[in-house]
Amino acid sequence: MAKPQATVEDGFKLFAKNTDLTLAEYLLVTQSQAEIEQFLRAFFPAFSTVLHGSFSRKTMISPLRGASINMLVLFQDSQIKHRLPSLVFKELSECFVEQYPDTQSIKNSNTIIVPIENFSFNIQPGYSTDDHVYMLPAPIFNDWIKHDSHHYNEYFVKVNVHHKGELTAIVRMIKTWNRISGKYFDGYYLELLVTDLMARCESRSLSESICYIFKTALNEVVFQKQDPANKEFDVEGLYDIENLIKAMLLLKESYRIAEEAIAFEQRNEMEKAIACWNQLFPGVFPTHTDMVISKIRNKGVKGADALRMMLDHK
Repeated sequence: MAKPQATVEDGFKLFAKNTDLTLAEYLLVTQSQAEIEQFLRAFFPAFSTVLHGSFSRKTMISPLRGASINMLVLFQDSQIKHRLPSLVFKELSECFVEQYPDTQSIKNSNTIIVPIENFSFNIQPGYSTDDHVYMLPAPIFNDWIKHDSHHYNEYFVKVNVHHKGELTAIVRMIKTWNRISGKYFDGYYLELLVTDLMARCESRSLSESICYIFKTALNEVVFQKQDPANKEFDVEGLYDIENLIKAMLLLKESYRIAEEAIAFEQRNEMEKAIACWNQLFPGVFPTHTDMVISKIRNKGVKGADALRMMLDHK
């Protein structure tokens, strides 16, 4: 029986698969959403909830632990259209505190943070217009503003199709890199950045795409992106501007390691290339053994044959 040979691309495909939410995680989120809807029905006669943002685009990363999922509680426009967002926010906050005592309210952004097991919902009130645009609380004044995520979603899908569905995986991998490297960058900002960068290039291998992103991101002098949902507002790239130098150094070092890994791969020195990627994504990038096990499983090999193939690779 031929030995399954592991390559860097095999590692990235397995890495991409591992960063996607598991079925159990998806079920936990949707069940929690249903529980919130059931609870709110005791207070409000007509509403709906929508999980938008990274969850809907499948760019949220696994494990779910520590994640924040955006949820909209959408009322009929006749119910809240002529009311101040702060008043609607206050009523909604009081309801959540009653059911979820650990609920926190961020008044400046009219966002309610509701912890659910090992993740949380970031909840905002709003309503839909006739053209399916959301009206949400403005971040800096007490009024409703348009939030049109459809335009960006269409753009994201277009770039994702251009790259044969790999954009979602690339975004998740970059978000994973951010999580394990100190979480300097805002996740939404990273998604916008990666999508724009990948829109400018032709399809390439996953390893080359990651290297390209680190290299090109260094030229982004200002860590800020215009929010495609409402171009009057910007998305800040960093959680804390004081980490600007650290973030720049992190990008530079990540590009150096990625470039070194690509060089090893081009010389067919796969183990050295994989070692570099493990250095860049410590604890999450698959090892050579992980890749071999995955290939054996994909071939449907079991029992003694699987063990024999494993021993052949030691």
